Amino acid sequence: MNCLLLSNNGIALNLPPSLGGSVANYNYMLKLDMIYKQAVVLPSNINNKEVVMLGEVWTTRNMSNKTSANTLHITWNNFNSSVKLHALSKYYTANAKIKVEKKFNFGNIDNLQIMLSSWQSGSANASAGWNLNDGDRLNPRAKLTLYWN
Repeated sequence: MNCLLLSNNGIALNLPPSLGGSVANYNYMLKLDMIYKQAVVLPSNINNKEVVMLGEVWTTRNMSNKTSANTLHITWNNFNSSVKLHALSKYYTANAKIKVEKKFNFGNIDNLQIMLSSWQSGSANASAGWNLNDGDRLNPRAKLTLYWN
């Protein structure tokens, strides 16, 4: 896991069409290189801020399930808060990059820690919940950039 605060001098960002397609100005930019289930500590000035998140998420392994499905999320506050990076799916292809374009409000982040997580839907043979066996098999990764004021 790498984390780098790149600027606090003002950034003009061309938002993708999914986020309005205009130019937005931000004071801060943070690059994250995330590994599944490893906590990342954020700077305190991101607490309770609206954030633009751009980047990609992927899995290092394939998955093809008949019943249980998984989603990929950034989670915080002991899984009580999250932002979905990839929709519920029974199929994942190793190293296939999934584009992430999100705008959301972090709210209050306990301990300023976030984590790349997987939620498993469950089935007769698989439990439902966060960071279970299917997530371990998928072994997700993410390269994300956060922008905020």
